Amino acid sequence: MISVILYGRNDAHGYNLHKRATISLNCIAEVLTHPEDEIIFVDCNTPDDLPTFPEAIQDMLTPKAKSLLRILRLRPYLYEKYKKRSPLKALEPLARNVAIRRSNPANRWILSTNTDMVFVVRTPGKSLSDVVADLPDGFYELPRFEVPEALWETVDRTNPAAVIATFARWGQSLHLNEAIISRPELRFDAPGDFQLMLRDQIFLIHGFNEEMTLGWHVDANIAKRFYLLNGEIKSLADHIFAYHCSHTRHFTSLHNARSTQNDERKFFWEVTSPYVHSQAETWGIPQEEIEELRLTEGFHTRLPAILEELLPGLTVPMTSDVFVPQSYNHGVIYDTLHTFPHLCNHLVHIAPTTNIGYFGGNSELLQLMEKFLGKLGYQGRVLVDQELVKIAIPKETPLPDRLLLADTQKVIGEADLFIFDTGMVCFPQYTDANGISFPKPSEETDRFIKLLSGAFLTCVNLEMERLLIKNGLPRKFLLVGSQHTWFGQLTLKYLNIAVAPYATHVRSGYVRV
Repeated sequence: MISVILYGRNDAHGYNLHKRATISLNCIAEVLTHPEDEIIFVDCNTPDDLPTFPEAIQDMLTPKAKSLLRILRLRPYLYEKYKKRSPLKALEPLARNVAIRRSNPANRWILSTNTDMVFVVRTPGKSLSDVVADLPDGFYELPRFEVPEALWETVDRTNPAAVIATFARWGQSLHLNEAIISRPELRFDAPGDFQLMLRDQIFLIHGFNEEMTLGWHVDANIAKRFYLLNGEIKSLADHIFAYHCSHTRHFTSLHNARSTQNDERKFFWEVTSPYVHSQAETWGIPQEEIEELRLTEGFHTRLPAILEELLPGLTVPMTSDVFVPQSYNHGVIYDTLHTFPHLCNHLVHIAPTTNIGYFGGNSELLQLMEKFLGKLGYQGRVLVDQELVKIAIPKETPLPDRLLLADTQKVIGEADLFIFDTGMVCFPQYTDANGISFPKPSEETDRFIKLLSGAFLTCVNLEMERLLIKNGLPRKFLLVGSQHTWFGQLTLKYLNIAVAPYATHVRSGYVRV
């Protein structure tokens, strides 16, 4: 019956984003009742090592919202490819078109809206699906009633029926229900929070205009084009009220008097055709495979489930390590089993096709990582620097099939993510007078240190050169066992590093340009 189209990213866009979005998603799901109904959320340009926005709030979503929700993850590398030099972190026309292109073809209607809206069906017992079931063809909008932050933040986001009833009551009792009328081509002010269109018609006019790469007027453009197509914009206000969870108490990148805006004259006043023929074949990037996620049972618990399967568990209440001036360079003899969950924290959300470049020689870590990635459905390769592995890992130690031994240049050239592992647990050790263990000095340890340092510096220099010519996005460096060591000091000279606690034995950063 209806595909609800939303977009966003895992950031902090506006006041109390998580609460107003969960209110909205739960309430939208509450008024959908047809078996084919769906909510499509395009997660646009969330960093690869973070979960999508719906994943981040899944524990506050109702079972119904989760069951209806399809998450289309538009990864940063794809966003960079198709954003057309937009300065924005998320691009509305592109995101909405990605959703529309991949919406359920069985549904007659597309509803373009946002994750701060609550819809109240005015006839008791009827749903939004019921209302649109017998609607005549056309393009429909609603006036938007504003609900102040101090009001909506008082409701229980996990009880959508109560929220809908409360907003309906407040609309009357608190005088919120004021419709702001605009020109015939817009019908209402701020129309983008409820624009109901026929799926066939939005395909006919080639989607939202992807030349609109700045903020504002995207809703006005699509309204004008549908006005030209149908000769009118209809109202559903006799059937539904639309409440907006206001969020302008604080500035955002768009809700700012100095924010960049699309050219209103070009994209509204001078629009004379409903069609955007220039993007007829390309709108919504149909040629690209877009990652789809569902918040099914067990999806959000996959990380602890996999780790508990792979790790044996402690046989004592706790273990200990030491972090004092005298333990400098002891960090290279880290506990692999303890460190592994902290490494996986950076890997669980990467794209399935990511190529990982590994520099180091910890065979136990490599074995665990290969199994972990396999259970995640990982399809990329782990490229391992062959010279470092030869020094640290005995020849008879088997390496997993997913691992590809390669020279330093190949690893750097083909990897999307780097792991520099200072772990020297494979080398002989000695204990000093303080009872602290260190790698025993030898030609092998000296060569390992020299090669690891050289590979890191080569990698940094090539990454700097690549970024200076703006050839792609920055690649992440994961540093294992580097804290309070010679390697940690080296990396601080070249990387912007998130200073994670010593206990994690994992830090991350990007090349400083």
